[in-house]
Amino acid sequence: MSILQAPTTVLLSEAAPGHYRCDGIDAVGQDAIRLKRLGICEGRSLHLVGRGDPMVLRIGESQIGLSRQLACAVQVSSCGAAG
Repeated sequence: MSILQAPTTVLLSEAAPGHYRCDGIDAVGQDAIRLKRLGICEGRSLHLVGRGDPMVLRIGESQIGLSRQLACAVQVSSCGAAG
């Protein structure tokens, strides 16, 4: 019998490069609007390419730079996708 563990949620600003699912946004006002316009919303798959400032994300076919400050408002969990 194997035990399944629930994915651990971390802040995007603390995540290692890899594939993630957005589990929540903790932003209000202009920050919340900015994240939504960039395509970062709950349930969205994203690939963290680089951890600099700005952090480099691939969302669908787009690649964007996201400030570490905004990344602190995004909770993600590893989705384990390959590629």
